[in-house]
Amino acid sequence: MRPILTLQDVLTRLMFFIGVGALAAIVLIYAFEVVSRYAFGAPTLWASDFVSFLLLITVFSTAPWLTREGGHVAVTILPDLVGRLRQVILRAGFLVAAATCLWAAWLCIGEVQHLASRGTATLTTVRIPKWILVAFITYGVANSGLYFLRLAFGPAPSETDSQPEVTHG
Repeated sequence: MRPILTLQDVLTRLMFFIGVGALAAIVLIYAFEVVSRYAFGAPTLWASDFVSFLLLITVFSTAPWLTREGGHVAVTILPDLVGRLRQVILRAGFLVAAATCLWAAWLCIGEVQHLASRGTATLTTVRIPKWILVAFITYGVANSGLYFLRLAFGPAPSETDSQPEVTHG
């Protein structure tokens, strides 16, 4: 099982860097758009489209890494109040999150197939196949769901940890 978990961690790190690269591209595109618009009086027609696509890629490429690192939003008022049942409640929450993410991924897989078979493209100035964008969504929710499973069934974090972490390696 360890090689599969290591492969998941390597893929997650690779996709995290893709997300970071997409964020850097957003900054560069916006800078280019500002200079083009205000210095040369020639706004681009494509910048907004690319920024939208890249924002989606940034969010769904980095979400599994954030889940793995415990960077997801967690409201722990109830688990913190119940003491000894804390781990049970946290693990139940991770299971619900995993089920929700994996269910969403299942729906996305069907949508990717549907969009690819119909050849549906975005309704933007720069048209790209929609299935590419939905594939990033699918990756993000599926891999986050798998990390929530690792959190649910992995070793219990110490009581001093504010956020549980997945065992890496």
